[in-house]
Amino acid sequence: MHASGTVVALFDDGRSRLGPLADLRASFDQRLGALTCHERAHGVLGRVDAVFPQDHLLALVTERYAHAPISVGQIPTGATQVVLINGALDCLADAADLNLGDALLTDDDTVAMTRLSVSDATKFLEKGPTIAHLPSTACRRALSSGRVVRAPWQLLDRLGESLVADIATIGRTGEMTDRVASGVIRFGHGPLQMDPTARVLPGATIDTTEGPVFLGPGAIVRPGAVLCGPVAILAHSTIIDRALIKGRTVVGPYCKVGGEVGSCVFQGFSNKAHEGHLGDALVGEWVNIGAGACNSNLLNTYGEVSTRLDATGSHERTGRQFYGGIIGDHAKIAILVAMTTGSTIGTGAMIAVSRPPAFVERFAWLTPERSQSYRFERFETAMAAVMTRRKIDPGPAYVARLRALHGAHFHGAAS
Repeated sequence: MHASGTVVALFDDGRSRLGPLADLRASFDQRLGALTCHERAHGVLGRVDAVFPQDHLLALVTERYAHAPISVGQIPTGATQVVLINGALDCLADAADLNLGDALLTDDDTVAMTRLSVSDATKFLEKGPTIAHLPSTACRRALSSGRVVRAPWQLLDRLGESLVADIATIGRTGEMTDRVASGVIRFGHGPLQMDPTARVLPGATIDTTEGPVFLGPGAIVRPGAVLCGPVAILAHSTIIDRALIKGRTVVGPYCKVGGEVGSCVFQGFSNKAHEGHLGDALVGEWVNIGAGACNSNLLNTYGEVSTRLDATGSHERTGRQFYGGIIGDHAKIAILVAMTTGSTIGTGAMIAVSRPPAFVERFAWLTPERSQSYRFERFETAMAAVMTRRKIDPGPAYVARLRALHGAHFHGAAS
């Protein structure tokens, strides 16, 4: 994998449907487990040299990686071979045995991973990264580990397995400790892996009976909180006093999470700091969930949950009895909001009604008095205020993408 002239590139083939979570991030930047594909490639392969997003995200991804030694949309100069990895692949165990000309495919003939010459890789990417555009000489083999995630419920189906694998990957790449303060209750035979700067305060409980618990740099678990593995609490996130964090949960970097949470993924920079239940759900960045707000992840009939991922799509069957839904980036959920089973909350939505519909459009402004569009200038002001608290300024491409998303759906009255 580290042969001279060999580069590692991640591509987004555009076939994964993750609803509002895909509005502002390519597949390789989605947290499909404890790690994104980009982070996983660094942990497993030691590097990422190039990324290939979909055209509508090219400017945003270029801005995101402006200060990283990564080529966006082109193969780096000097390359002779390219290891190409589908950004929606949640496991890279097969990468070590990938030879020149190999192409690893999923059951539906999705290209999960391939290793090609620069000329063949260029054609594959330019024509579209599908099986039809592999060279005729490629050695096609079945992917043996992992899955190319195509829908939110597939991510949740795989979360227990991918989370455990990601925790193991993280543990191999940095200094870890399992020492906790006196007064911490700890039991179970699974590992506790902590960055030396993470803290578990007296009165907290760590249960590794069903899987490992990982705490990243600067993570804090406050008194009375209970963590039941497998769980990953990433860099500089805080688990609030008396929180119950149940298995198969990932709390991304710079989050504050409290209440009862289980089988959830927080991308990062989001807060759910109060009491309230959240289960079997995916949460974007810069989301705030108010005190007492809850979601339902189980129908009263105990039947299969169906959901709708976008405004023009129809309802889809998830194949799951437990599915809470998606909360898109920059959504704000007010106190005591009860979200329906299988809800999709669009990017930038502001919800202050007790029972919102199961599908909420991007930038919706829902109050007991009215339901209309969140005026973009007002949204942008609030967004800048929130992000500035983390010393992050939204770049021009980021703002332009949000403005384009807003303009694509709302042309009427504004709040």
